[in-house]
Amino acid sequence: MTSAKNYLYEQFPNWMEQAEVPDTTIQRELWLQFQSGETLAELCLRCFISYQVDQACRNLSLKFGTRNGFTYSDLLPFVLDDDGRSQKPDVRSLWKTILHSFDPAKAALGTWVSLQVKQHSELKRFLLEHGVYIASDWAILNDTRAKQLQQILNEGYQFLETEVQYSVELLQSYHAVYREDRLKQKLSGARQLCQPPTTEQLNRIAAELYDRTQKRVNSEVILNQLNAIASKLRRARILARGGAVEAVSLDQPEMRPIVDQIQSPCEEDEVLDFLRFYQAQFLTSLDRAIAQVIPTVLETLRRKRKPEEAFLTALHLFHCQGRSMSEIAPQVGLKKQYEVTRLLKLADLRADIRQRSLSDLRNLVIDKAKLYAAVDRLQQLEQKVDSILDEQLSSVIEEAESEAQSPIRNQPFRSLLARRLCHYLASRKSSYV
Repeated sequence: MTSAKNYLYEQFPNWMEQAEVPDTTIQRELWLQFQSGETLAELCLRCFISYQVDQACRNLSLKFGTRNGFTYSDLLPFVLDDDGRSQKPDVRSLWKTILHSFDPAKAALGTWVSLQVKQHSELKRFLLEHGVYIASDWAILNDTRAKQLQQILNEGYQFLETEVQYSVELLQSYHAVYREDRLKQKLSGARQLCQPPTTEQLNRIAAELYDRTQKRVNSEVILNQLNAIASKLRRARILARGGAVEAVSLDQPEMRPIVDQIQSPCEEDEVLDFLRFYQAQFLTSLDRAIAQVIPTVLETLRRKRKPEEAFLTALHLFHCQGRSMSEIAPQVGLKKQYEVTRLLKLADLRADIRQRSLSDLRNLVIDKAKLYAAVDRLQQLEQKVDSILDEQLSSVIEEAESEAQSPIRNQPFRSLLARRLCHYLASRKSSYV
């Protein structure tokens, strides 16, 4: 490290004192020296790469960790594999992959590191297992065929045929505009990740959709509908790759309306603070609702002189072990499958949890937003929060319902609600665990 530091200061004497040398210049010069065989230039680049790998993991953890059950430290072993020593030529570590594929004429080194971290096979597999599929909505929409979308909506959602057809037409309109523009960019030599469609593109998509369906839809609605389709496609891709579906991803559009309402230009730190708060409070509110609803159910059973432990045991066996109602019945002193269904009343249970969580989360979000939003925007914000949170919680409930209808037997359920129920049941430390 000392040798690398001295070498860097010799090459760029004004770097620290006057900060006159841009990072891109340093990277290019070090890369050229590395190409000529200078080992200290390589070590400086490896230092930078390691720092950027660490930062990329922090960003992934900040975005997805709290909601998806992993920490920043869980990610590092997959990608931070450079100890500073020279390594055998046949060992292909991440830093070697990054450095040997880097081209300063095409991208900054920090950007290239971030891309390579997100494409790391073992890290991607770990993230999938925790319900995170790293791809922008626009990339997902761009490479999804219309027939794929039709199949996903028909098989995974209870959509009317007209709704499915409209979604397919919208995707085809998106392709006619966005995909064509992407192709022109590539032909001109431009290379960049899929960016959100511009207002001009959205207007063209709306015009294309009108030609197909004779329906007039404004650009804001088009954007929201495209986000909603991408959300369903993302969920399907996670399932297809063997991952666990997380109903509410912080990279998904449902959270953006709240953030957009509270943020002003150049307030990135405040927005990140709000997102961190929301991440924690969404889960906390759900847990708090479960902890309130189940005791209420037990009290009702107690008044009716029905077995409380049978309810808790059945709830545990169904969600935490993936047992069928017919298997559960004899274990809780019942004879028929329908008796277990009647005992659990899962639809009522989910509805009560949703309502309590909605009320709790709404108050928390509004109170927090008051710290950031301008006074004249608070009333508008309060009007939107209800519908946004209601949509998010409905998504959680719908995921749980879908999983209950098509379970993988003898395996714990993976939906968010099921996992939080199991967490609560385990915390009770009763005989049903």
